[in-house]
Amino acid sequence: ADEATLGLEGPALHGTLRTPRRWERLLEDAAVIGGRARWTRLLAELRRATERALAALEDESPARARYVARGEALAALEAFAIPTLAALEELPGEGASWGDWLEALRALASRAIRSPERVLQVLAELQPLAPVMPVSRIEVEAVLRPRLADLVEPPSASDHGVLVAPIGALRGRSFDVVAVPGLAEGVFPPKLRVDPLLGEAPRASLGVATRSVLAEEERGRLRLAVGAAHRRVVASWSTLEAAEGRARVPSFYALELVRAAEGALPRFSELAAQATAATTARVGWPAPKDPDAAIDVAEHDLALLRRALEGGAKGSLAHLHDAPFLKRTLRQRARRWRTNKWTASDGLVESERGALQPLLARHRTAARSYSATGLQRFASCPYQFALYHLMKLQPRETPEAIETLDALQRGSLVHDVQFETLRDLRAAGLRPLAHPQVHAAAGAVLDAAFDRVAAEYAELLAPAIPRVWEDTLETLRGDLHRWLGALHRTALEEGWEPDAFELAFGLRTPPGEAPRRDAASQAAPVALDLGEGVSMRLRGAIDLVEVSGDALRATDHKTGRVPAYLGKRSDARIAGGRALQPLLYARALEAMRPEARVVGGRLHYCTARGGFEERHVALDEAGREELREVVRAVDDAVERAFLPAAPLEGACRWCDYAEVCGPHEERRTKNKRGGPLGGLVALRGRR
Repeated sequence: ADEATLGLEGPALHGTLRTPRRWERLLEDAAVIGGRARWTRLLAELRRATERALAALEDESPARARYVARGEALAALEAFAIPTLAALEELPGEGASWGDWLEALRALASRAIRSPERVLQVLAELQPLAPVMPVSRIEVEAVLRPRLADLVEPPSASDHGVLVAPIGALRGRSFDVVAVPGLAEGVFPPKLRVDPLLGEAPRASLGVATRSVLAEEERGRLRLAVGAAHRRVVASWSTLEAAEGRARVPSFYALELVRAAEGALPRFSELAAQATAATTARVGWPAPKDPDAAIDVAEHDLALLRRALEGGAKGSLAHLHDAPFLKRTLRQRARRWRTNKWTASDGLVESERGALQPLLARHRTAARSYSATGLQRFASCPYQFALYHLMKLQPRETPEAIETLDALQRGSLVHDVQFETLRDLRAAGLRPLAHPQVHAAAGAVLDAAFDRVAAEYAELLAPAIPRVWEDTLETLRGDLHRWLGALHRTALEEGWEPDAFELAFGLRTPPGEAPRRDAASQAAPVALDLGEGVSMRLRGAIDLVEVSGDALRATDHKTGRVPAYLGKRSDARIAGGRALQPLLYARALEAMRPEARVVGGRLHYCTARGGFEERHVALDEAGREELREVVRAVDDAVERAFLPAAPLEGACRWCDYAEVCGPHEERRTKNKRGGPLGGLVALRGRR
């Protein structure tokens, strides 16, 4: 195949291909984690999806070449990955000898590693162990891990005799100069922690290394490093901790070295003062004063910039004008911080030319559909709303074997089990839920649905630790049984019976999938006329529609904790624009079933995390007015093209788009004039 098309770095090597740059994206799209069978199935599914997309394109389509290249890269990935996974699965069993293991590992290294020479050398050094048997996989890992974790490459003639290696590798060697970096407190030596179970005396009696023994070993390592130097020893430490923004202090070993060299033991403050005078690097400016002392490109550029700012000749920074991206970035940053007016540098804000308004006309609330979750982002931050809904930016997802479910995965699993349980109860004729016999049989139906859905998620997510996964599932199973009990009590005491579940509107069905949705769902979004000239198109799915006589209500299930902005308040309707599902779903239900009387909506926190709490919102005139103001505020902001980064307090902490905006947005936007933000401020003040 053409290497330029596949994006290969080089030709075939030992019967395999060098890694193409497109493989990472393909692995993410296929979500391949787990064993060979799962890789084979998921890569085959991705190949068929690619072939279907290619067949649907016309011959002259500009996207055709992209899909052809994707298919070729996928074929190369399968040709490399599947045989490699097969070789992994065929590694020797528990009764094998070291010779069997070494033979299998040599073949695997030659197949999977681009330059396997050093690994093969390590395996060759273990060849005398070949007759030893039986050898388990755990024993093989224990022997190979320390040998393969740090592979020291011997210096060659072209390296000018420079060796970078652990201190232990200096044993028996001599060098003109030995540099020992990291002589900072807590780094060399590392902090010695007290054993929580055994004190020093019991450890000594058992022959386990004590703190004094460990300290002596560290001192011996330093003696080894100093003893390997023929002419000079260079000891250094970082004077600042960039991760925590604080200064570092030198290790007492640094003091010992100075005493050995000068005959007097200096104070910590004296040594720290000498180090401070020797470098100009700071947390805010990590670069030396002299560009020739820089250790990387960034330090060199910062040092040159410092020299120019502190007295360079006029025009010494003129070359920056030739870097358009840098110039634009610096100017944008200056506009964001140095002016109290809202500009195009503050987000999606209309420029003076007025070019944005025509582009955003198709994003008006009456022109396109929005989800309730997406609309809630507007109150948190208008720019977050724009990035999510208008620009369609999504966080990059990387497939990996999980240890436990995250919040989104937990919520999806719970919703799927709830749908399957209620669907199976309806199919079996187990209604009404208030009937004692129905409730007694419902638990078994839930368990069966839970087992099916859990098996699907285990296949999809490939949990890394089965015991942790199973414990998480049992916790969720208990939560779901309590949720089912709450439905029974609600039906018995208040008369609310399940009527529809996952009632969707305006959601697209992915090709080849059968989503869990109610039979009464509709493909088109729901058009909502909110009065006073305000309208919108809504898409989404109502988790549960309940009926009591001629009345209906919409329930949205939540699997997390009750957010602080809701707290214990029972009178909250929209919570400043951050809790819109109850009213929006009630209005959608009213539009879909005009013959019924919709009384409102509710949030049901249906797990132990949320304490099984409920929040009810009535669809009365006050609620309709609140909803109308929310949609009006969003529509006005889109119409005027004014969607700046103006976050609520604390909103940036959990925002997926923090890397787009940069840090300190809350502090920065406080310097801006309110002006066009009046509608947003008023919305955030509504209960």
